[in-house]
Amino acid sequence: MKKKSLQGYTFTRNINGLAIPTNIQSQIIRNYCEMNDYNFKLHLDEFCLKNSYVQLFQILKNKKNINSIGMCSIYFLPENKNLMKKIFTICKKRKLEIIFIFENIKFKNQNINKFINEIKQFKKINFLTKK
Repeated sequence: MKKKSLQGYTFTRNINGLAIPTNIQSQIIRNYCEMNDYNFKLHLDEFCLKNSYVQLFQILKNKKNINSIGMCSIYFLPENKNLMKKIFTICKKRKLEIIFIFENIKFKNQNINKFINEIKQFKKINFLTKK
């Protein structure tokens, strides 16, 4: 059976004061791939601009020879619900899964609104969420 390919997506901005260097994020994604039998495709770094998701949409648009997108956390997703919905709609249409490694959560083909609500609930109970 052919291995699935996973494209890494790293986030260069900090989240509520927490920043993870992209080389560390890449290593985490690479380790995930090794442990879960994926072919690792080199990551793309998101731009440092506030609310920029250009690189994420680039991965979604160019989906060549990948089955999955791997990122460290759900906190790398936009806060904007409509933008989140757009990301998951593209994933669903192109049969891509998104893997959030820290939270051990995957989006593959679930109900989009329900999944977004689950993410929002998860963020509410997590210490990184603004009060």
